[in-house]
Amino acid sequence: MERTADPDGLRPTTMREHLVGYPALALALIINNYAGHLADAQGETAGIAPDLLLGWLPHWDTSPLFIYGFTIFLIWLIAAGIWRERRRVPRILWSYAILVSLRSFFISLTPMHTPPDAIFSPDSPLCAFIGHHLTFKHDLFFSSHTALPFMAFLLFREAWVRISFLVISVIMAATVLIGRFHYSIDVFGAFFITYGLHTLESHRIPQVYAFLTGVRRS
Repeated sequence: MERTADPDGLRPTTMREHLVGYPALALALIINNYAGHLADAQGETAGIAPDLLLGWLPHWDTSPLFIYGFTIFLIWLIAAGIWRERRRVPRILWSYAILVSLRSFFISLTPMHTPPDAIFSPDSPLCAFIGHHLTFKHDLFFSSHTALPFMAFLLFREAWVRISFLVISVIMAATVLIGRFHYSIDVFGAFFITYGLHTLESHRIPQVYAFLTGVRRS
């Protein structure tokens, strides 16, 4: 099958793209669930890492922003994808599938105990409904609250939409640090790893997506 280039996302998405993007993200979330439970089990007996930056930052209860602020980001991500990037949704899902899978690999390899003064709120209604399937107590390296909006900043094309996701990423980074949900290396590592992964997948190995879908997209 001949592969067609579509750098501007002007062509309608193909059924084959949807059959790649959605299942890829679903599989990544399943992997994330298993990896999160593994990280939690390992993290309970893991050591607490020293962190110079946390010693200087204030310590506030940011759990409402941690939970509900991140939920607002997910709603905006879905809405912005449908509204502004409808024809690139499978491509965006594919990128998130790779990011979530890579993070699952990392949290399985780097068991760490959450900073001891973190104020975790697993009993909130939102956590009880769905959150405990997506985020865990000791799934630390790297921070998904930072990485996921930063990936949206890299993927979306309109300037104001990209800036909104960058602002959310910075807010989430501050939230998890001030609330002691993550170590500083989890947050700063999220920016570098996400940028490197996006660059690699978009500019170095786009043939994987093209091979699976038959369409080479930006």
